[in-house]
Amino acid sequence: MTGLKYLKAALIAATLSIPFHVSAQDANGYQTGMIPPDHIMLPDGDVSANIFLISGPTGWGEAEQTEADALVEKGAAVVGIDFPKYIEALKSDDDECIYMISDIEELAQEIQRKAGVSNYRPPIIAGIGDGATLALAMIAQSPAATIGEAVAVDPVAGIPLEKILCTPATKQKDNDRTIYGLTDGPLPAPVSVVFTPKADAKGRAHVEVLLKSHADIDIKDVTDDAQAALAQTLRDRIDAAGNSDNPLGLPLTVLEAKPTMDTMAIIYSGDGGWRDLDKDVGSFLQQDGVPTIGVDSLRYFWSEKKPDEIAADLSRIIDTYRKEWKVKNVMLIGYSFGADVLPVTFTLLPEKDKSRVVQMSLLSLSHEVSYEISVGGWLGVSGSGTQDPVKDLEKINPKIVQCVYGMDDEDAACPDLKDKGTEIIGIDGGHHFDEDYEALTKRIVASLKKRLQQQP
Repeated sequence: MTGLKYLKAALIAATLSIPFHVSAQDANGYQTGMIPPDHIMLPDGDVSANIFLISGPTGWGEAEQTEADALVEKGAAVVGIDFPKYIEALKSDDDECIYMISDIEELAQEIQRKAGVSNYRPPIIAGIGDGATLALAMIAQSPAATIGEAVAVDPVAGIPLEKILCTPATKQKDNDRTIYGLTDGPLPAPVSVVFTPKADAKGRAHVEVLLKSHADIDIKDVTDDAQAALAQTLRDRIDAAGNSDNPLGLPLTVLEAKPTMDTMAIIYSGDGGWRDLDKDVGSFLQQDGVPTIGVDSLRYFWSEKKPDEIAADLSRIIDTYRKEWKVKNVMLIGYSFGADVLPVTFTLLPEKDKSRVVQMSLLSLSHEVSYEISVGGWLGVSGSGTQDPVKDLEKINPKIVQCVYGMDDEDAACPDLKDKGTEIIGIDGGHHFDEDYEALTKRIVASLKKRLQQQP
């Protein structure tokens, strides 16, 4: 399912709507939305990070360009955002509220796709002063697993926008500015705040308020000036990006739990990455005593994978974590893009791994499988895959297959498995099951328990 639909679902839940606006376009053909298109810079070699650098209140100047050039030299793709121009663009938006994140995510994906990046880099948003404050406000409306990190140096207390941002976070007027809190619950991305000796007192006080509800905000005091502090912080992030410690060298989320059903789960996310449905289902499984591995499909399939390569990686995951968690059984779960990939992947597993799979839950299965994330697909354009996952299911014992679909989902393939021995469950709602992921997880677990009881 598309990333935009993920975002829309999240905002509808908060009684907000996704803004629609005319997209700007830079000289290289990038669709930048409300982001000024003047400063998009790529390194000559591999892209090691993607940084959205927001200027201060006086706009994009020599200091910002010098910093951007240095970051590009380090291997970063940089989008320079002229703060005054961006604010004017946001003011001209005619929707009820302003939503910035979709432009950032779409542009990050488009840049990296055109640059031939093999492993997707979630965008880092960074700035000084007003730019820092705007970066923090972006976090207030960001879904999880969308922004890589926000780096804010000497933020002030509010942003100069009369119209509100699309976020359920707290909002407080301060003359011509609006001060935003952060949404309840875990931060959607890491947040680092750096204060120099010239930090704004009201800005510091605001961050201290944020810290009370989000203790994992990283705060640092330095003696450098703001430009040097930002430069060093971003260089550190680029260096860290080149030294990833992903388990097994794969984009995995590991959800530990004491096994209560002698079973582990492996979830392949939708093409929007590990967030929303995938993340919530994984968390509920963890709470139910099913240790879970989440595979971030956005990052894993950012460059094309061969089916046998996918199966080999899945076999490594099964072997490694079955041993670590000392469980007998494996439950495979795929959502949307991830569901479409699972059937053919299962057929290519070694027999010893197949024998461990007690249930394969396919959520929002379609009739088309792809082995690479496409920007077009993420934006809701039909993909170019020619292989039908339903055909692959003909090679799999239907007794292990559970196919769950939203009855309002016009692209659902599950109904076509009727009378084939497959467990088919229709749920109210569309592709996202009306966002009731706890109820969805209960159906998955109930079926798992039945299958476990039927084991010899």
